[in-house]
Amino acid sequence: MERRKLTPAIIGASLLLAAIPTIQWYLLRLQDGSGELAGLVPLLAAGWFVFRDRKLLVRTTPGVWVGVVLLMIQAAAYPFLPAMIRALLMIAAVASVSGIWRKPGILCLLILALPWTASLDFFLGYPLRLVTSVSAGFLLEMAGMDVTRSGVQLLYEGTVVGVDPACSGMNMLWSTGLLTALLAAVFSLRWRSMFPLGLAALGLSLAGNSLRAAILFFPEAGIVEMPHLLHPGIGIAIAGGCFVILMKLARRFSVRGALPLVGESSALGTHRPAVILLITAAPLVLLASLFSGEITDQPPNNPPVLTSYQGTPVTRIALSPTEKKFYGNFPGSIAVYGAADFKLIVRQVNRATRKLHPASHCLRAEGFRIGEKRVVEINRNRWLSYSVTRGGDTLFVKENITCTANGQNWAEIPAWYWHAFFNPGDGPWEAVTVIQNGRY
Repeated sequence: MERRKLTPAIIGASLLLAAIPTIQWYLLRLQDGSGELAGLVPLLAAGWFVFRDRKLLVRTTPGVWVGVVLLMIQAAAYPFLPAMIRALLMIAAVASVSGIWRKPGILCLLILALPWTASLDFFLGYPLRLVTSVSAGFLLEMAGMDVTRSGVQLLYEGTVVGVDPACSGMNMLWSTGLLTALLAAVFSLRWRSMFPLGLAALGLSLAGNSLRAAILFFPEAGIVEMPHLLHPGIGIAIAGGCFVILMKLARRFSVRGALPLVGESSALGTHRPAVILLITAAPLVLLASLFSGEITDQPPNNPPVLTSYQGTPVTRIALSPTEKKFYGNFPGSIAVYGAADFKLIVRQVNRATRKLHPASHCLRAEGFRIGEKRVVEINRNRWLSYSVTRGGDTLFVKENITCTANGQNWAEIPAWYWHAFFNPGDGPWEAVTVIQNGRY
């Protein structure tokens, strides 16, 4: 009996030991200014539901073995895996060993608690804008509008309306995902109910954002007059309708009463080999984090040092401490220049890489509040333009990325990423960021 009581404590301590690198990374991400604090909401919710369902979580021998395998994979591949993938493996290991995997709502809440915002915006922001522009164009055509589409822009009688980054629908997608996970946890949904509910949430999110874009097209194109304050109100109203539909679907899918137990935890004799290997694998993950360095790429040759930019003399300056930290292990070259009224940052890479962050990520980490982003054309080049504020001071930023071989130009790094990913031979590419006091 004493051994039975001791085994859960040993397993918990082993998992906590293995999770130390992930916990450290998570806490650092919460403090780096990248806007990931929203992840605490699903994390706290998951903690509450684990406490509520603690007597229904059943530890099984196969689950412990799966946890052992996941920890071994994480330890062996530690230097090759991004921190986000390592965190997912850690969550999967904990869920397998503890029995949380039988509660899809709680598991999804733990996954949503990870700092996804910047990564999702980088990888999915532009594709979501494409989906929104195509769907909104279709809705407008059904309404009798002669609208044509070019990339993420809608054209109507000489007027161009762009589906800007703020209209990608990323916030609505994350919110519907959070609501879906909460509903699944509240109603104790099984996986066979969670999947259709998740698909419904995805469909509602995409459809709702496309409808919002189609409605806002009319004031943006100057067809109707609408107070700017109504813009967020329309989005909130559409999101509210989607949430009501999701709640009704969750009630229909709900399982009355608690999920049936598979059985009590296996006997200690059956668990013993798995527990021993779990105790062995857990410190290996911690040791891997201490002694494994990240695999970095060979950076491209440094670009020529600039002495002027667009006719204005510039002087190369050292990276600030924040920039050094933000661009740690950057797989390319970075040069920062100063002038009388602006700061110039030039980065060059040879391949598609997530580490070529939009400048707004670094500015947000420095405590700036990011304004609305717009794609503008300056001297036949497309730029992403926005303002940033901190302590009452306002700066204006423009950034783009250009292929040094053929001059092809992108206003947004996420849009460039997918081109570079599928066309790796087109590089190198040069990203330019200009931060100045006055507007362009």
